[in-house]
Amino acid sequence: MSLSNFRNFASLELDLPPGPTIVQGSNGHGKSNLLEAVYSLAIAKSSRAALERDLVNKASLENLIDGFSYAMVGATVLSKESSERLEIHYRSQPSDNEDGFTTQKFIRIDGIPKRSSDLVGRLNAVLFSVEDLELVFGRPSTRRRYLDILLSQMDRKYLRTLQQYQRATTQRNHLLRSIREGLSVPSELEFWDDQISNTGSTITAERVKAVRSLSENSRPLHSEISGTNEKMCCKYISSSDIQSEDEPSLIEKSIASAIRNARNRDIAQGSTSIGPHRDDMKIMIEETNAERFASRGQARTAILALKFAEARFLKDKRGSEPVLLLDDLLSELDLVRREKVIRHTAEYEQCIVTTAEINSVPGTFLKEANELEVIENTIRPSI
Repeated sequence: MSLSNFRNFASLELDLPPGPTIVQGSNGHGKSNLLEAVYSLAIAKSSRAALERDLVNKASLENLIDGFSYAMVGATVLSKESSERLEIHYRSQPSDNEDGFTTQKFIRIDGIPKRSSDLVGRLNAVLFSVEDLELVFGRPSTRRRYLDILLSQMDRKYLRTLQQYQRATTQRNHLLRSIREGLSVPSELEFWDDQISNTGSTITAERVKAVRSLSENSRPLHSEISGTNEKMCCKYISSSDIQSEDEPSLIEKSIASAIRNARNRDIAQGSTSIGPHRDDMKIMIEETNAERFASRGQARTAILALKFAEARFLKDKRGSEPVLLLDDLLSELDLVRREKVIRHTAEYEQCIVTTAEINSVPGTFLKEANELEVIENTIRPSI
């Protein structure tokens, strides 16, 4: 994989060979930006930034071309069968908002303009970071987003269905508020109820299957990494009383029934309370919700197991290995767990590991690695 241009890297070209790559550097110098760049090409958005303009260095607006500044992240992705050039372009211009500029995003694949949804899944990647602890301790929306990103990488049809569902939910919420204000009648909800039930059943069925796979694969990985007999599993929590975990037609009936029963409440609240946008995934350790009782160490181990299970899920479904991106996690692990994590990481064809403490990387892994160093947002081969 060859990567070029992102964020504070004004002009950067990198050849990232197969096998492990170690990126070392002090905290705050830009290591995470590199992984963010790679992962953005997998999911068509930043894993950290809420707004597109958060990815752009404001200083770039000092050199405008026809009133705009430009930035780009791109990669040439090589596989046994093909080669693809993936690019995300950012065009910014001055504005009177709080940041002083706005940014638009444009996608190109092999030079041809595409939608963001066309980019998702072209490059499969799994990102490990300390921020992933939010999958245990964070809001349900964080866990839903995690499942949606995973399934969208695997299946573009899932992404289209998710977009249709989100539009239907938005329209139904507008109508609910209109009914509450006496401007519309409840019978107008039936069309959107059907839309939500239909698309929502597909989303729920795919999420349930994914959670089951993640749970089955993470359980032995968790035992190995933790070195304990603690049992980990994942459970999908539905906002409707689904009667079948696998059959979309039965799930659709369950969602439809729950939506009808919640209609008066939804009108009063002006929002839809039933559907996959209200569902959750729970990470359990010894049949206990990790969100409530897990220590930070237990949570970190559970997330590592979950992420390796995610990589296996993508590999099994797509028939090709994802790129593993490990962001500054080794320093937080003891020696035994570092060795176990690195052993699993090394099983994959390509991985990029960042660290502020090069001594935290096991020597056997370091000997085989391509080494890079980040100093003040500049990357160079390690001396």
